[in-house]
Amino acid sequence: MDKYTAELSNAAPPGSKIEISDSGYINSELFVKWLRHFIDVVHPSKEKKVLLLLDGHTTHCKNLEALLLARESGVILMQLPGHTTHRLQPLDRSFFKPMEVYYTEAPEKWLRSNIERTVTQYQVAELLNEAYGRAATIQTAANGFKASGVWPVNRHVFKDFDFVDSTVLILKKY
Repeated sequence: MDKYTAELSNAAPPGSKIEISDSGYINSELFVKWLRHFIDVVHPSKEKKVLLLLDGHTTHCKNLEALLLARESGVILMQLPGHTTHRLQPLDRSFFKPMEVYYTEAPEKWLRSNIERTVTQYQVAELLNEAYGRAATIQTAANGFKASGVWPVNRHVFKDFDFVDSTVLILKKY
């Protein structure tokens, strides 16, 4: 870890790894690093496999190194169908909204305690840690899996109206 990354990780959630790409977005190399970290933390094996739900981002689903690493390590990768993560991804169903609320509150609280200072990239991990600690609960995780129908399995997560042609939903302007 270089000095810049070390400074960015100050007060990050325990067990966090900070990685940076030139673009600021995930790429195939970062995803493989993340997957290795996931494997180190979760300890899957061919005898005790784990399921990892992914969106269809190319860094996940078109990354041969990641696919082979997952298979060798006992990680089953399941790509969610396109345009369904708002319903099928547990994080979308229960975690992201409270995380957004708490992460919006964290800098406001920090600024009240640090008058005449500004929030910079060096406070992001600390603010994230505070928000994550509030949002990432066992109950939130369980609610997400239940709401998405992943566990307990619920084949009726989608309703008939979810499949209505979008042209039917066009409203007249009054």
